[in-house]
This record gives sequence, structure tokens and C-alpha cells, in this order.
Amino acid sequence: MAFNVPPLSSPNFPNLVYEPKEAEHWPKSLEPADYTAERAVSRAADAGAICVKAFVESGFGMFNWPYLHTETLQKIQAAARARKLVLMVHANSVDSWRSALDAHADIIAHGLWVWPGDFGNSVPPPAASNVIAAAARSGTHVQPTLQTVAGERAMIDPSLLDDPRLTMVLPPAVIDYLRLAEGVKARTALLEEYRKASPTPGFEPLLSAAIQRTRATFKVMLQDHVPLVFGSDSPGVNGFGNPPGLNGRLELQNWADAGAPPFLILRAATLDNATALGLSHELGSIEVGKRADLLLLKENPLASVSAYDSIETIFLNGEPIARDTLRAHN
Repeated sequence: MAFNVPPLSSPNFPNLVYEPKEAEHWPKSLEPADYTAERAVSRAADAGAICVKAFVESGFGMFNWPYLHTETLQKIQAAARARKLVLMVHANSVDSWRSALDAHADIIAHGLWVWPGDFGNSVPPPAASNVIAAAARSGTHVQPTLQTVAGERAMIDPSLLDDPRLTMVLPPAVIDYLRLAEGVKARTALLEEYRKASPTPGFEPLLSAAIQRTRATFKVMLQDHVPLVFGSDSPGVNGFGNPPGLNGRLELQNWADAGAPPFLILRAATLDNATALGLSHELGSIEVGKRADLLLLKENPLASVSAYDSIETIFLNGEPIARDTLRAHN
């Protein structure tokens, strides 16, 4: 389902799947029979996709958004398997995780930080522990993306602007803009929007609780040996707390800070990720016959996550690329 349907002068809407349980939100000008799971998955496969991603988000417990339900997810999964595609489900709540698991999703994208009850309570309830245990039993891969929530702190605390690594991913002119009055005004306006949309006790304490929730459930995933895979997430809003590129490095740090050992982090970012996406025959480890997409580090990533700050050379298809040549420019 889409949150906001664009003008119908663009008639294709290729990524929509009709959800019968959300029929009241469906655009009257679109024929439901034209938007089946099979159609959407076939389109992705014909375009060369290796996976499809379904969106299951009802609104963080605060909004009422239309979303895909279990039966429709099951149809998408059946169509995906018929075309040998991986099904990834966007889910961050107990209900959406349960739906993804019932549909036998291959990967759940995003951590778990939404459940019924007091928004300010960061202790995972039994319902959260239960779906995490179910993911472990079924061997469902989970891509936690802790930083997507933690990055929202930049609206309140702009200290990320002083991180020298930011200059690798954002042009100097953009960083200057974010520091100056116009950028501060835009950041403050976004913060006020969040504050207005937040229920009691308010945005700041709720954000703090959400960050604590992501870490608490991540620790349960570690304890239950859920198969974790690394992934980054840069929400398309005006905040700068999740800049593409640096977001991934901050995600690695979040894992380490929450207790993930360096070996697990390395595996999750390499071979385990390739395996989950059906690419282990060509990526994920250094072996004869595999594609040489590599990072050459000065330090040992099995000793500390800080080693990922010591990238010296990138190899893409076996061709070396000096790291500084990839630095953002004006």
C-alpha cells in the first residue's frame, strides 16, 4: 500500500499490491485485479531483482497507515519462491514481525521497537521476546538497523556535525549549511513536527525509550542466536543523523556497543549477508572464483570495530580504488 498516491496521470503504480483488508484506502481509479502479488513479483524478477521487499508498517502505534497483512504476504512469498527471489519484510513491531514470520519471510528488515502499552517503557514484554525466539527457531535472518532510530538524535544533538568522518560522505557546502542559521532553522522545524506528532510524554523521552528498546531487543536476539545480517538505513527525511555511507559505520558501532562480538559483526556484514540474499556463490568471502569486492584495512576487525575506520583501499571487481578518491566533494 502507498501512504499518498501520486497524481493519476502516472497510471502504472508498478509497486502497489492490493490488500483486501485495506480496501477502504485503495484508490478508486485502480482496478484491484491489476495489482496482484504475482504481478509485482514478476515485474521485479523480470527487471533482474534478487529479492522483493514488502512494507508492513501500521504507524508506530501512533498513526493509522494501511499496510500488507499476513495472507497477502503469504501470496507474495509464494510468488517470490516461484521466481527464486528472496522475500524481505519491513517490520519493526511485534505484530508486523509475527506477520512476517507467519508468511515465512526470508529476512526481516529492521529491529523491534514497537509493541502495545506504555510508549515510554523500554523493557521488552513477553510478546517481543516470543517473536524473537520464533525468528531464532525458524532461522529467519534479521537486519536490525539500530542506527535508523539512534540517528534521530541529531535533531536534538547536532554533535555529529563535528565528527570528522562526516566529511567523507557529505560535501563541505552541505555541512556548512547544516551549521548555519538556515540549516538550524530547518532542523528545528523538523524537530517541532516530531514534537507535535508525539503523544505523552513527548518526543524527547519517547525517542530515548525507542533507542533503548532497539538495544534491549537486539540483546535478546544475540542471546537467542537469531541469524543477524548487517544493513544500513537512511530514512528519506530532512534530518542528517543517518547519512548514507556513515550510517553503516555507525550501525556497526551500535552492534558493538550492544555486545555483539567482532567476529559476529564481520560475518554479518560479509558471508552471512551474502548467504541470506542468495549471493554466497559469488560474494561474502575471499575464495577463488568469487568476485573481488574487498576492503583493505590497516587494523584487524576481529580485534575492534574501530578497524572499520582504517580503510586504506577498496577493491571493486578486483580493481583498486584509493579511499580518498571517494570522498564527498562540493
